[in-house]
Amino acid sequence: MRTSNEVVPVSQGFSPIRSQYSLVDERQVQPIQQRTYQAWMTDTSQEPFISTSTIIETKSGSFKKYVTTKCIMSLLIGFIICGIPLAVMSALYAQKKTSSSSSSDSSSSSVSLPSQCTSYISNSDSTRLTTYTSCINCFSDTSGTFTAGWYRFMNTGTRLATTPPSYGSCGVSYPAWYNGTFPSTAGSSVTGTVCVQWSGNLCHSSYITTISVTNCNGYYVFYLIPMTTTGIRYCTTS
Repeated sequence: MRTSNEVVPVSQGFSPIRSQYSLVDERQVQPIQQRTYQAWMTDTSQEPFISTSTIIETKSGSFKKYVTTKCIMSLLIGFIICGIPLAVMSALYAQKKTSSSSSSDSSSSSVSLPSQCTSYISNSDSTRLTTYTSCINCFSDTSGTFTAGWYRFMNTGTRLATTPPSYGSCGVSYPAWYNGTFPSTAGSSVTGTVCVQWSGNLCHSSYITTISVTNCNGYYVFYLIPMTTTGIRYCTTS
């Protein structure tokens, strides 16, 4: 029988009995030691502690630089894609406009005008205007005062009146007016009718006259003949 002071030897494979307090203490201490080891540097690890906020800021800065660079590249590519076609179209438009202008000038200078465009009777009498009413029965385009030929009306009127003038217009009782069309092409000619406004009849059948009109590339010339009755006159307008 052993006494209380004797040391009982520990047999192989037998672990000493621990108190419940020691077990609880061990479980409570171990997590604290692990957390301390992970949060701070130890003697065995020389790596510094890097916080999560530092990592996020670094990534955020890199992302901003990436986005800015990508935006700039997109703008440059868009400018190149849009700018080149616009430049080409502008150049083609300018070339076409220049070519059209040159062609127009060339065609204008190459138009062959008939002889009446340079050999005509110039008339700048302001009393022929339809607005002239100061004198009635003061003029007549009869054979005694009027000669057949090509006429160009200038300054106060550039063409024959194309609407029926009223009684007393251009200084006569029976004003004459052109009831026809004008040639649209330089160098071309058309024929038309001259009517006489006679006592309310806008185109009296007894006084219809056929004339010719030529487009002289900027003005018209009219081949006119003398009237057969006094008191009739060709009226003009601007």
